[in-house]
Amino acid sequence: MDAQLSGVTVGEVGPRLGINSQDNGFLRFHHFRIPRTNMLMKHSQVTEDGTYIKPIHQKLSYGAMVQTRVKLALLCAGKLACAVTIATRYSAVRHQSELVPGEPEPQILEYQTQQYKLLPHIASVFALSFSIGSLMKVYDKVTADIGKGNVNYLSELHSLSSGLKAVSSQDCSLGIETCRLACGGHGYIASSRLPHLYTGTNVVITIEGENTVLYLQVARYLIKSYQAAMKGKPVLPSVSYLSTPAAIQRTNSLSNKDLKEAFRTSSVSLVKEVEARLQKLCDMGQDFPHAWNTCSVSLVHCAEFHIRYYVCEQFLRTVESVAVSEGVKNVLLGLCRLYLIHNVILNQGHFLRSGTLSAAHLSLLEEELCELLAELRKQAVPLVDSFDIRDELLGSTLGAWDGRVYQRLYDEALKSPLNKTDVPKAYYQYLRPLMKTNL
Repeated sequence: MDAQLSGVTVGEVGPRLGINSQDNGFLRFHHFRIPRTNMLMKHSQVTEDGTYIKPIHQKLSYGAMVQTRVKLALLCAGKLACAVTIATRYSAVRHQSELVPGEPEPQILEYQTQQYKLLPHIASVFALSFSIGSLMKVYDKVTADIGKGNVNYLSELHSLSSGLKAVSSQDCSLGIETCRLACGGHGYIASSRLPHLYTGTNVVITIEGENTVLYLQVARYLIKSYQAAMKGKPVLPSVSYLSTPAAIQRTNSLSNKDLKEAFRTSSVSLVKEVEARLQKLCDMGQDFPHAWNTCSVSLVHCAEFHIRYYVCEQFLRTVESVAVSEGVKNVLLGLCRLYLIHNVILNQGHFLRSGTLSAAHLSLLEEELCELLAELRKQAVPLVDSFDIRDELLGSTLGAWDGRVYQRLYDEALKSPLNKTDVPKAYYQYLRPLMKTNL
């Protein structure tokens, strides 16, 4: 406690799962009067006579938090880029088992299961990066509008930043753990940097709003927007698709546009179904808070699916419009295709439930996914090289650009204090006397 500020206690909270370089702490006031001029009155004020003046919009105080959530989503994508770079380069160096009896052991990247572990996460880095870039444009616009007194788009920014932070931290945490597993026992070693990347990403799931809470905030925005759309009122761009009836149109072409449409239709169907359940419970006499809690699991699914549709839409829109060479564009389209199909298969229950895709469609998509894995495997190492992460920043014995995995592992192992002497001092100090004792 500061002797000059009696009643104020400041402390540090101790070690955590990750990001221990941050100075997280606590602040406690006990019968301490805070001067009015120190009350952080950017959006709301307290006048000298004690009158409280509300902000022009109740979510204005979330401004700094919204910006932090966008940055956290970008941070997660960056850490996944590091992890998938390490695992992909390692998979190109590591040789193991006989793919064909009698032939040399192939790179483990030749195994389809290894490709399935890594390539969708390479695609995720691009998908999340493009989506976050799009969100940053929304953030800049909303920030400029707020300066002019216009807060019309604030609720959309809050919803998108909450949802993208939740999806990116969730997907990147799972992706990094998958990359660690893809490196076998070597991925467990601290010098691989994968354990550090995992803890540094996993902690984001609860930073600036726990993901379940954030999904429920997105769901509240979805339900309000859907109800407004059904009354013919205008809704904001990210939820404008809710104004369109969920007309089921099956097609056998299964193009990228068709898959995006399947996402849109299934999302509308899911929102419509959950909103109907909420309304039914309220009509039966249940108050809204309890009805909301009763539907909360479905509401989380609803919000997550909406954000995944947003990411897929932004990924497809970006790769179709980006000005690059034909070769690069074809690779990006392949990655986008892989991302779309992978997410459809992971969420196939929603598509089957809404009737937008059939079991036969899903079977065809699974076959195509395997073909895409084989095709994109040729570009796996160049793709992670395109992230342009220097060895000094990557900090991994497994993922350095030169591929000298085993030499780097050996050199790092020699740095252990236990390897400084052939026989540890503890042997002479404790074990040897015990062994020489006549027990």
